[in-house]
Amino acid sequence: MTTVHEWTGLEARALRRALRMSVRVFAQHLGVAPRTVAKWDQLGTTTRPRPDTQAILDTALARANSATHLRFETLLLELGQDVDQGLRVTRMGPRAWDYETWTDDLDRAVVALSRQSFSCATDLLNRWLTRYDPHALDDKGLYLFARSTTLFGDLQRDQGAVAGPLSARRSYLNARSIYGQLDIPRRIAQLDLSLAVVAEMGGRLDEAAKEYEALAVDDRLSPRDRARARLWVGTALSKNDKNDYAARLMTTAIREFENLGEPEDWSVAHQKLALAHRGAGNLSEALRLIDLARATAVTDAPMQRVRLETAYGHVLLSDRATVDDGVMILDRAAREAAQHGLAHQLRSIEGIQRTIQGEIRLPLPRRPGSNRVSVKQQQVITDEQWQHAHTIWDYHQMHHDLSRCDVAIGLGSHDLGVARAAVDLYRAGWFPLLVFSGATSTTTAARFPRGEAVHYREHALDLGMSDEAILLEPNATNTGQNIALSRQVLADAGIRPGSVLLISKPYMERRAYATARKVWPEAEVVCASEPLELDDYVSSIGDPKLVIDMLVGDLQRVIEYPKLGYAIEQPVPGEVHDAYQALLRAGFDSRLLTP
Repeated sequence: MTTVHEWTGLEARALRRALRMSVRVFAQHLGVAPRTVAKWDQLGTTTRPRPDTQAILDTALARANSATHLRFETLLLELGQDVDQGLRVTRMGPRAWDYETWTDDLDRAVVALSRQSFSCATDLLNRWLTRYDPHALDDKGLYLFARSTTLFGDLQRDQGAVAGPLSARRSYLNARSIYGQLDIPRRIAQLDLSLAVVAEMGGRLDEAAKEYEALAVDDRLSPRDRARARLWVGTALSKNDKNDYAARLMTTAIREFENLGEPEDWSVAHQKLALAHRGAGNLSEALRLIDLARATAVTDAPMQRVRLETAYGHVLLSDRATVDDGVMILDRAAREAAQHGLAHQLRSIEGIQRTIQGEIRLPLPRRPGSNRVSVKQQQVITDEQWQHAHTIWDYHQMHHDLSRCDVAIGLGSHDLGVARAAVDLYRAGWFPLLVFSGATSTTTAARFPRGEAVHYREHALDLGMSDEAILLEPNATNTGQNIALSRQVLADAGIRPGSVLLISKPYMERRAYATARKVWPEAEVVCASEPLELDDYVSSIGDPKLVIDMLVGDLQRVIEYPKLGYAIEQPVPGEVHDAYQALLRAGFDSRLLTP
């Protein structure tokens, strides 16, 4: 579709000829006098129709078919060359060859995603997602737009962005809305399956399992997708320590994949079944199944390679005799995950590594059928205490709507998730320049011996961020210094930003905000962090009590620092204060300020 900025006799003549109409027929078509059309033909660019006639010509062009639009543009180019005029039209939507190119680019994006070539896939998808307004597309264009949005969600999912305004979940919901408008039930069901996947990745295991169960018998899906849903019911249940039933479901899915002739899914299912047996304590069977999965793996894509090595390393770590091999394999998987920007896989690996490092006593092999005891159960954290922790976790997050900022500051800590979040936000275009800030502390010296900022920068570079977009502030040892010294680094570079995006650990957003408003009051401050639920964060750290201690300690600082002049005061709702006092009484106090 094209539209004319301003009609002259030249464009009117081109439209008449594109419609293949005589002067008289064209005049009747528009409802004007034949002498008016003849005048347009004769005077060309030196005459301009009246405003009401301009609107009539707009309508005639809008109602023309694609073949007419193509002839119209071609004639305008030819006629414009004769009178030294450029093409004075705007293309409003895709044409037939655009649709073909768009379809080709989607096929190329699928291949790029299968190889985890994220930058290539991003370029191919954004070429179309940023070109057209979906409200101006016809049904074919809308279908391609929905497919592009779905693939962009797959890209975000593979990079670990599963929640928040710039996440796979948001992209999947947008695509689902379009498919609903187009009334394509199969695509809607497929997106329901994808939404269940990101729910599982976000730690909402019960929600994911229920959705998988419904989709496993949903006739809108293909037999393969229903079998995958059945497999993923087992995956979610296994992560929730329901390993026996999970193994039965996975075994059923394996038979279905075999009947369907799906070797890749068959191999992946054995990998997941191995982890279920590991969780149940049946290590010999887990090792047999993971060996089978490794021997029959169909694809050598980085994503599947990392997943398979992670599962293999996790199984080996569960036996004292093979711990060293497991550590080596997990280290190798972590390096490859970082190299390809597989943030979610990297978080999973780091969570496993921290659990092993934090537990000097490794779990002994258990008899088949014995129940696995969760970390939560080992540390006797009650459901009421978990509810209190969730209340404080939610309070610590500012829930700011993202807006483009002049710069960003990545606040140093023990958590590499800050660097991952910074890379994701940079790629999404929320800021052009980033300062990583942080020296070392007693809690980070062993993990980041060369300083938090230095290690953050290296991790960001591993994930593909441009070095030119990163500045370092390597001296800060607290949040106030993070902000003040980063401000000075920017000033030394001649940069005086009006808006700053603070990127921190999820439970540090409020304290960072209150500190920044005190230290840098003239700057507009927006807060962001890695989009994680509390359960997912606890899983990545591997020590629930430590995480709750940190939540309580940060809340104490939010309350006390304004009295010391370090931050502005923040209102503390009654339910948050009650949760804080209850957890203090229960002994979650290892991270409190010392008098």
